[in-house]
Amino acid sequence: MAVKAVEMVRKVRDRHYEQTKGLSAKEQIEFIRKKSEELQKKLKIIQRSTADNTAQTTKV
Repeated sequence: MAVKAVEMVRKVRDRHYEQTKGLSAKEQIEFIRKKSEELQKKLKIIQRSTADNTAQTTKV
């Protein structure tokens, strides 16, 4: 299975362009901050879930 990294990056860039094309610089910065906060929350949830699974596995 080949990873098509260039295609994946292009799709992300195109999607972000469409979402931000009418925004001012301040609005673009806010958009990026909001997306960053959402990602950080998701990563914390995943990290907690992984830690919980590891703790459960080691207890058995």
